Amino acid sequence: MNNNFSPFPALQSERLNLNKLDMSHAKAIYEYQSNKDNFPYVDMPGYDSIEDARKYIDKMNRGVEQDKWIIWAICLKSTGEIIGTISIWNLQSEESKAELGYGIFPACRREGYMSEALTVVLEYGLKTMELSNIEAYTNHSNKASISFLENMQFKYVNTIEDEYSNNALMDIFVYN
Repeated sequence: MNNNFSPFPALQSERLNLNKLDMSHAKAIYEYQSNKDNFPYVDMPGYDSIEDARKYIDKMNRGVEQDKWIIWAICLKSTGEIIGTISIWNLQSEESKAELGYGIFPACRREGYMSEALTVVLEYGLKTMELSNIEAYTNHSNKASISFLENMQFKYVNTIEDEYSNNALMDIFVYN
């Protein structure tokens, strides 16, 4: 498995640039994370201030620098505006697998942006990182996320109780 993320691997698709998170993204990330309605199926704390977003960006970038994970800001080519994030994390070298994380801002949902971003991220994960499998965990009740993963050719593996999300049922999907 190749998890050397220096220099940062910027990616592109037809309408998107996938770039390193930077402090210019803090306001948009704060606005997303400060409204729990934006992520009803994920047990994450809401942000109370823009400083929370800055700390998140700093933490994510430190993890990238330490080759712990890779996270991209999903930005529109036309405006440079951030519309979400996508990551490969929970890297498991011995099994050559990792986990996918993703989120898109509500105003940009159902526009095909996440499919476009995921297509280039999967290629990066499988070819450049040499992963055998990329897993995705989604809340059993999140029908939109389940449908998205199935449309992207992920295969259902199992349903588990997630101890980190108040024992919520999580469906596991894998792409290989």
